[in-house]
Amino acid sequence: MKIDTLNVNPCRLKMTVKAEAEETRGDYDQVVQAFVKSGRVPGFRPGKVPVEMVKRVYAKEITEEVNSRVLRTLYKKAVEQEKIKLVNLVNISDVRFSPESGMTAVFELDIEPTFTVPDYAALPVQVETPSVTDEEVGVHVERIREAYAKFEESAADYVAQSKDMVCVDFEGKVAGQPIVEILPSAKSISSAKDYWTQLDEDRFLPELVKAMIGMKAGESKEIEFTFEGEYLPEELKGKAAVYTLAMKTIRSRRLLVDEELCQQMKVENMDKLCEQSKASLLNNKQASEVRRREGAVIEALLKDADFELPESQVSDEVTATLERMAADAQRQGVKPEDLERNRAEIIENATTSAKRQLRLRYILGAIADEKKIDIADADVDAWIAEAATEYRMTAPQLRARVEKNGRMDELRKQIRDQKTLKAIVESLA
Repeated sequence: MKIDTLNVNPCRLKMTVKAEAEETRGDYDQVVQAFVKSGRVPGFRPGKVPVEMVKRVYAKEITEEVNSRVLRTLYKKAVEQEKIKLVNLVNISDVRFSPESGMTAVFELDIEPTFTVPDYAALPVQVETPSVTDEEVGVHVERIREAYAKFEESAADYVAQSKDMVCVDFEGKVAGQPIVEILPSAKSISSAKDYWTQLDEDRFLPELVKAMIGMKAGESKEIEFTFEGEYLPEELKGKAAVYTLAMKTIRSRRLLVDEELCQQMKVENMDKLCEQSKASLLNNKQASEVRRREGAVIEALLKDADFELPESQVSDEVTATLERMAADAQRQGVKPEDLERNRAEIIENATTSAKRQLRLRYILGAIADEKKIDIADADVDAWIAEAATEYRMTAPQLRARVEKNGRMDELRKQIRDQKTLKAIVESLA
């Protein structure tokens, strides 16, 4: 077998393979015999048709079957013989076969890129040691206290305060017309009866919250303001609104005293609560620091990574990235027409993201090879067990899905990349 290769670009190769007649004779004879046994020719019983007649009658079919068999064999042998780091078989062309001359074919292949592996042992990544101050612990404890606050019926002369829970009737109009008639989709801020809300500007219209603070149960008032705010419907922005408010019930917020808070948190005393809070804060900071280091390592590894990538692999990754973006957009309520309007920008961003991810995979893969990082079955089992909860299925169900989709090899590479990144981060400490 003779092989000639031509580099089309750094990641694409044209490989011309020539197999002599004696190399293809075995496959050809087997195919001919198969047609002799099963071929139908008028005037002859099955299996009794002369070989030469079978060759003439089924010439096209025999050639197609021989091409299919021999091409697979030639392709595999040539890749192994040339030690090609194959990514994808892109195209097969110029296929020529005859029993007398053998077979010639041109295979177009995408191959792995060549690049210089960054010096991962000396990355310019700053290492920080997280710590927790007493002040931070105090703030955290008070947030817990606020989270477990109780709401109690207030006295008749009590005035509503920030963070209290209130029940109100309200109605809003613009130019004397109910808001719901102007914009039916704005029903939630148009009017309501027996509406419960906490007096927090993040939970309701800030202007109404401010107006309710200081009111007593049984009081009513009218307020005027202009609609402003990022999350308001565009149709209402800049319009003057008039709201009537009727305060019906106020439940004052009461923060738990230390003893109640300890009972709620099931700890012996405040010292224990502070100790737990400090441990929790430190754990969160340490996890955040690991994520920061990982991000810094990735940026350092990619800083000068501008090597060429296999075109077919980039295309596949862009498609996968676009599918993820579309799914995310759908979950966020983005309209299809908005996606289409920004199509060019979306594709550009997806392409940039895809190339970045591919380069990172190649770099981490090369580092894993250098550091001899491998993945054991236990690593895969641990990943599947953890991920199964997120996907709301059992570990066997998730494993079956991965295997059914033919993505086990891809998963092992992903786990290996994560393990490699973790090893680099740990070496910084």
